[in-house]
Amino acid sequence: MKRIFFCLLLVNSLYAEAQSLKWYDGSVVLTSGDVIVGKMAIEPSLDVLLVQQNDIRSVYPAHKIKSFYYYDESADINRRFTSLRDKSTLHKNHQLFEIVVQGEVSVLRRQKTRFLNPSDALDFTYYVTYRDEVMLLKKFGRKVYPQLKSSMARLEDFVGSNHLGAYNSSNSIRIIEYYNRQLRAEMVTAKY
Repeated sequence: MKRIFFCLLLVNSLYAEAQSLKWYDGSVVLTSGDVIVGKMAIEPSLDVLLVQQNDIRSVYPAHKIKSFYYYDESADINRRFTSLRDKSTLHKNHQLFEIVVQGEVSVLRRQKTRFLNPSDALDFTYYVTYRDEVMLLKKFGRKVYPQLKSSMARLEDFVGSNHLGAYNSSNSIRIIEYYNRQLRAEMVTAKY
């Protein structure tokens, strides 16, 4: 009974708050495989997605979502999100992450708090995923970069010739993009 009451309270508060949320045209792929197209708004602090189809609004928690996409007209960009399970906590709950760089090594981000127009530098926390592990981007230089360097000899040449430091977040993203590009090129070459 407490659980139902909490869910109703959550839906009611989200509905009231939904009036001030920014809505986008997009689609969501649920873990069930169903695809829903409509207006959507993300509530990052609660890891839920609100979807409106016609006059019906639905709330989807992160554990029911596989991925979702929407077009952000103000930034003129298609934003892509994924839901990942946080294996580092006891409860192992799902969280929604925006995909910044996708590949063998991905860069993700989460909005720290709810802002209508968040600034990349201040209002997001950045993460890196490698071999099914999600960690803060600032750990890239110590945990991921040594593994990438040992698997791709020319990566160290790229880093050195461009004077990049693996411990700097913006440099880490450049290194990750280069690594993913080279890996894709190797796969294409191997096909032929």
